[in-house]
Amino acid sequence: MTDQRDRIQALLTLAQHPNTPQAEAETALALASKLMQKHGLSSSDIDDAKKPEDNTIVVRRFSVHGPYRVRRQNILYAIGLAHSCAGYRTDDEDGACVVVLYGRDNDITAAYTLFGAADMMGLRLLPRGDRSWRTSWWHGFQRGISEALSTSKKEFIAETPGSGLVLADRMKRAQDELRLNGPRLTGGYSYSDSSSGAYSSGHSAGRGFSSGGRSFTSGVRGELG
Repeated sequence: MTDQRDRIQALLTLAQHPNTPQAEAETALALASKLMQKHGLSSSDIDDAKKPEDNTIVVRRFSVHGPYRVRRQNILYAIGLAHSCAGYRTDDEDGACVVVLYGRDNDITAAYTLFGAADMMGLRLLPRGDRSWRTSWWHGFQRGISEALSTSKKEFIAETPGSGLVLADRMKRAQDELRLNGPRLTGGYSYSDSSSGAYSSGHSAGRGFSSGGRSFTSGVRGELG
């Protein structure tokens, strides 16, 4: 199994390297995903195979810098939700947007690792256009990624009896911790024109995103066992 972990890690490194051509990066990511699913491995398994499973709820804070950081911040938040994390987004801090996530350390790490891959993919695929056009594209890209991860998660739950309860319990514990120790939150609203060509283009790109393996399932089989 060590050889498979090394191979998967090499594929993920190739996929995330800025000098890797887009087609080659997508092929490497798809192959890594297939190998991880075949061997039942998660992102945390690849990072540290000997690390014991820890279900303690922790809080971690991430800053998103650079152009379109508000849109990219929302992608990190959405991926966090797909990984049974609760959290919130805050105002700019020293020129950056901040996302605070509550959840198991492995789940948060998996979410942030996937965000790095999604962020790089988005920056590669972002078409030319004015700021309004590109902002709409990022909205669609986020929505497409959320749908892709939701589909993968539903497939895993359908294939693994009892996993839905485990993942729901993780989310509940993360939400309880946020309510107990987090700030008082108020709802917000964000509008995007989903009928625009820019949104549709981003949505299509996001739907093609691979999770690099079922990273949100880390430790589920162990808990069920």
